[in-house]
Amino acid sequence: MDPSKDNSPKHGPPSGAILPPSLSGARDKYEKARSVSHELQNAFDDLSRKVEPELNPGEERQEPDAKSGFELASLGVELALKKKEEILLERQVIIEERDANLIGPHMATKRLRASDHRYVSAGDELWKQQQKKTRFDDPGVIRLLDPRGGSTSACLLALYKKCDGLEKTKKRPSAFRSDTLTYYAGKGSNFNEESGKVWCHVTGKWWAAYQIKAAHIVPFFLDSDDIGEILFGSRAPSLRRAGNALLLFSQIEKWFNTYHLIIVPVDSTETPITRWKVDIISPNIRNSPYSSDDRGQDLDRKELQFQNNNRPVSRFMYFHFIMALVHIKDVKRQGWQDVWARYYQQRPFPTPGNYLRRSMLLALATHHGTADMEVVASWITDHGFDSPLMLTDEESTEAARRVHAAVNKAIARAETGPKDGSDDEEEDSDEGDSDEGDNEIDMEG
Repeated sequence: MDPSKDNSPKHGPPSGAILPPSLSGARDKYEKARSVSHELQNAFDDLSRKVEPELNPGEERQEPDAKSGFELASLGVELALKKKEEILLERQVIIEERDANLIGPHMATKRLRASDHRYVSAGDELWKQQQKKTRFDDPGVIRLLDPRGGSTSACLLALYKKCDGLEKTKKRPSAFRSDTLTYYAGKGSNFNEESGKVWCHVTGKWWAAYQIKAAHIVPFFLDSDDIGEILFGSRAPSLRRAGNALLLFSQIEKWFNTYHLIIVPVDSTETPITRWKVDIISPNIRNSPYSSDDRGQDLDRKELQFQNNNRPVSRFMYFHFIMALVHIKDVKRQGWQDVWARYYQQRPFPTPGNYLRRSMLLALATHHGTADMEVVASWITDHGFDSPLMLTDEESTEAARRVHAAVNKAIARAETGPKDGSDDEEEDSDEGDSDEGDNEIDMEG
């Protein structure tokens, strides 16, 4: 952590302005946390220079003694936790400034996204320092390296490999779009990508192929046998298969990926789930067009139409539903409290669903701080499961951090489209899967 690279925004009241008390309080808490973080950073840097001094190119670093290493790692954990607290308080300032009309919604979105990147980075540092602390404290208790754990060990060890850069995220399969079209019988007669027609599940219409996306339900870059297992358990189908997709008109896919709309069961008692409907959870899109003749409000409560008996995997749809509720709470989107209250009173998924691991439901919901724990408890009671894979609090937090990072990246890509020169290890670059037809609207106001 380099104190010279302080990219956090500086907040100062406009000249002569009378600030809302909530904003003044948020700024005060943020500045106090920044001051504590700065002091901890200085202490960490001073101790680091003693325990892990800089070396000349020809020198070999010696392993620090256990006591000094444990002390440095413990301070690193404290610093990372304080950094995370500071960033959460900064996010609250941004939201308060947006609600007070001191900054516009687009600027708020930009700054929230920047804070997300720093929050993920602080979480990464926390995970690394926790690893060091555990090794110095008692190397014999690191159960993640115990080969007797079987799939449990391999699943959790993957967190270490990914964190340390030992594994690269796999590319999205090149056949994902064509597999999805085949799975859902979504191709029109005499199909080709240039002039053929493709079915949209939400509109229930045939559209030009370039206008339809094979939309991921769970972002692809969560997949491989590690994060998928941690989230969904060993019974979860692969996230790379067509059951993790829907065929959506391009603008509808954008709204789906940015959690302005969700798709929930028509009948909360139906098992297996065969009928799905749209629920608009953001007022921003109701008057926004998705085609020349149609607006977002036309989609509300609209039932999806399928061309055959194949359906999306229910666990993946539940994950999208949960992440939508978490996201709108995190950015304090207009009306988020009403959405949470509605879905506490009206459980849309069959009970019990056993869709997500209990520890992960809790970690996902509280990633950006406190949540309505009564509502979260209802998710866990109704739709969570336990299994032989028992995660520590640190492991659950770290897995949740990576899930949120992947989801935030998917949101950013949906809002802005892929950038030239971006890392193509995580590109969703199917042939014929263009971004044409997107209508730009305010996505976070």
